[in-house]
Amino acid sequence: MPQFFDPVPLCAEFDTVMSDAFDDLAHVNSGSAGNRFRYVPVMNERTPVSVDLTLKLADLANELLGAPVLPGRAKATTYFGATNWHRDSDGPARSIGMVCYLDTLDACTGALSVVPGSFTRDADPGVEGMAIPTIAGDVIVFDEHLLHGATGGSGRRQWRVDFVADNGDDAALRAYFSSQFSPGWDGGYNMHRYSSYGSHWRTLNQRWTDRLHHLGALQAAADEEDAVRKMRSANGQTGSAM
Repeated sequence: MPQFFDPVPLCAEFDTVMSDAFDDLAHVNSGSAGNRFRYVPVMNERTPVSVDLTLKLADLANELLGAPVLPGRAKATTYFGATNWHRDSDGPARSIGMVCYLDTLDACTGALSVVPGSFTRDADPGVEGMAIPTIAGDVIVFDEHLLHGATGGSGRRQWRVDFVADNGDDAALRAYFSSQFSPGWDGGYNMHRYSSYGSHWRTLNQRWTDRLHHLGALQAAADEEDAVRKMRSANGQTGSAM
C-alpha cells in the first residue's frame, strides 16, 4: 500500500525510542533467520504515533482476514545485514504481518523479498524471491506463512504489527500467542518504559484485552518480562532497564 501514512512523525518517534530504550546502545540481538537486530515494543503512551497506526491498520486487518482480529506486539526494529528465508508462523492460525520500512530500500539494500504463493505450498528448490522496493510511508501486508527474507542492507528501520483472526479456534490462538514470547530471552531494551501489552495498551480496546487475557497472551508477556528482570538481577544489573 504505497504512501498509506505520513512517515515523518513515525520516523521521529522511532528514532527517539531507539535512543531512549537501551542503556547499552551497542546491544544487538541474533535471530533464528541469521539476522541481527535491535527491537523495542512500541505500545504505550510514549509511542502515540505507533499506537494510532496500529488502530488504523486493525480496521484493514479485519477486512482482509474477514473476521475480528487480535493484535500481536507493535515493534520498532532496526535490522543489520541479510535475513535468511523463513516463515513467521507455521501454525494453523490465520495471521498477517503489516510492515513499514522507514528507509528507501531495494533488492540490494535490504528490501523485503518474498516467494510468491509460498504461504499455500512449499517453495520449489532454487526458486528466487521477488523483492518489494519501498519508501517511507508504504505498508507491506503479507501472510505470516509466506516465505520471505532480505539481502544486504545495514541499519534499516522497520515498524511492524501483526494481526491474527479471532475466529473462535482458541487452541490455535493460544499456540500462536505463546510462540511470541520466550521467557529467558532478553531483548536488551528497557522493559519498564517499553512493556508489551502494558496498562495503556489494555485501555485501547476492551474486546482485545478480554480475549488476550483469556488466551494467555497478557500473562505470557508478563512472564517473559519477569524472567528477564530476574536474570538481570541475578547478573547484578540495575537501573532503568529493570
